[in-house]
Amino acid sequence: MRVFYLLFLVTVTNVFSQSLKKNELLLPYREGNLWGFCDTLGQVKVKPFITGMGEFAITTPNFKGRYVIRKNGKISIIDQNKKVLFSGAYLDSVQMSNYSNVIFIYKNNKEGILRDNKSLIPAEYDRVTPVVNESFEVEKGGKLGLINSKGKLIIPIQYEIIRRSKVENKDSNKFDWVAISRDDSDRKETIYTDDTFLDTDEPIAGPKITLVAMEESIEERDRKQNRYKEIEKKYGEIVAFSEDNVVIKNGAEYFVYAIDKDKIILKNDGVIKKFRPHNGSSTFLVEKKGKFGLVDETGKIILDYKYDKIEHELGAVCFLEKENRKGIFILNSIYKEVELKYTKIKILEPIQINDHWQFGLFEVTTIKGKKGLLGENGVEYFKN
Repeated sequence: MRVFYLLFLVTVTNVFSQSLKKNELLLPYREGNLWGFCDTLGQVKVKPFITGMGEFAITTPNFKGRYVIRKNGKISIIDQNKKVLFSGAYLDSVQMSNYSNVIFIYKNNKEGILRDNKSLIPAEYDRVTPVVNESFEVEKGGKLGLINSKGKLIIPIQYEIIRRSKVENKDSNKFDWVAISRDDSDRKETIYTDDTFLDTDEPIAGPKITLVAMEESIEERDRKQNRYKEIEKKYGEIVAFSEDNVVIKNGAEYFVYAIDKDKIILKNDGVIKKFRPHNGSSTFLVEKKGKFGLVDETGKIILDYKYDKIEHELGAVCFLEKENRKGIFILNSIYKEVELKYTKIKILEPIQINDHWQFGLFEVTTIKGKKGLLGENGVEYFKN
């Protein structure tokens, strides 16, 4: 059966891969129970040809795809040209990322690692954690050990703590670890030396976000506090604030006061809540007659007052809900809100298009209980 399966994939490769463009972003596309590939506009590039497609990862800048196939209890990984990257293995599941060549594998509640689609650490550990020097801390029975970049167990699984040495090895090609064991009241440290594989203090990671802490002087803080007191004395209780404006509650009325303009820029008989910025403007969640919408600081209505709920997650993703139907809206996106016709929406890892844009992907469940992929552009990558 395995030979037939691999031959089938090779045959499909020859039939369909010739029409694919180089560096083309291809997403899993489902039609009924069969899976193929399409672009972000939903145009089918590879006709559905196989069942059991699951997780996937797409790395930039070449948009190379890795797609998980489940068949006869085995998991394989193929690329966008149907080339088998990892042939069938009995695993329960895998976890991939667009930002790493490391794949976590799971079997019988144990963890392991594939790297570059090849087995590096078998799924026989209670926990596997990427650490510095392209190495992995492994845990079994409450004890820790360390496996290096070549898959070699360089620190036996018998310690409570493992960390890099605070003192660098004099040989720049060597890397020192400190393994700590505790026996009753005794603490014992053992030095283990390995080759240097990666000259960085960072473990294997996904996308990075840099946060810059801004220091504020006491005088500046006092000036702001006094200004807030003046505003409250004149208009009412401040219930939310930012650098540019504050939200004020006075009885049943709500106001948005622009500090730099020294005036009220928005008022409402119902609730106003500070929201995430949209296209460079401050944005507010506004309630009218029990329904919610989004309005920016100029008074422009971003989303009309028709939703039972508008909630944001992970910064830019807004979940919209009305009469138990859900849709999405992406702040700062060029796309309009997605129609409310799903019962569940799950955020997936976005795809990095360029330095300024990540294309959002979601797993949705339809009213009839069918699951499929949805793009932030509202395109469904499935047909039931």
